[in-house]
Amino acid sequence: MNGSLTRAATIAVSITVMGAAMASSLVLPNAQSLAGQWQLTDRQQQCRVEFLAGEQQGVNGYQLWDREHCLKTRFAAEVVGWRPAPDGIALLQADGSTWVFFSREGAVYTGAGLTLQAL
Repeated sequence: MNGSLTRAATIAVSITVMGAAMASSLVLPNAQSLAGQWQLTDRQQQCRVEFLAGEQQGVNGYQLWDREHCLKTRFAAEVVGWRPAPDGIALLQADGSTWVFFSREGAVYTGAGLTLQAL
């Protein structure tokens, strides 16, 4: 019984340490590090949007500039802002909810059949 208890305790400690190490490896980027021109691409089209570091009132995120109005043509809801996450970037609706989430995959972000890449 002591051997089983010792093994169970060792496993529990190992899982806790691994979980803490994994959690600490995901860092929330600040808005300034992601601000700038981004290219949004699907299989047929590409367009540019700009992530601004200024806070967007009421959405708990940051301002987004869609000069080409490409987000309106791709999404049914109006996208008004963005928010960084440790593992990606969220595009936000007027009520602050996430409309689409782009998961980070190296230097690009993917979501909803689209690719988002900094220029």
